[in-house]
Amino acid sequence: MFNLLVAIGTVALLIFLILLVVSWITDNPIAEWVAEHASTILRVIFAGAVIGSLIYSNYFDYAPCLLCWYQRICIFPTAILLFTDDIRKSQLLQRQILILTGTGLLIALFHNYISLFPASGIDVCGTSGVSCLNIYVSEFGFVTIPFMSAVVLLSGVLITVIAMRYPQKNIVKQ
Repeated sequence: MFNLLVAIGTVALLIFLILLVVSWITDNPIAEWVAEHASTILRVIFAGAVIGSLIYSNYFDYAPCLLCWYQRICIFPTAILLFTDDIRKSQLLQRQILILTGTGLLIALFHNYISLFPASGIDVCGTSGVSCLNIYVSEFGFVTIPFMSAVVLLSGVLITVIAMRYPQKNIVKQ
């Protein structure tokens, strides 16, 4: 049941991100509203990702592979940083979030590639521990843990870029 709820949340977040990109391209006021509330939206997303990650590893005993750990290294500090300041007020925070989520997104995309094409022979993690090819969650035929991570990290990149596009009047330059 938990897997299904998290998968529904992931798909809902992905649909939200697609609609956000469309509203940004068409210069719809929804993008500006999202920019206004970027900190709150990102706090909820990343806090949920941290809680979900901890539930999967500590309650369900899903052992994270090396690439999962690298993605966590990008997600956990992002969640903490988001509670330190408003993303629209601090250019330093914007850069930190973009670096962390961008790096994590690249790792997540690589992890998804390995999951989608196991015949490619790439298994970065299998020689040193838990294999990257272990699939603990597979809902709707495409929602896996690496996919969830990629969507969360993509939301961090997109919403931060939109917050930078519609800056607050009293932004602090650092």
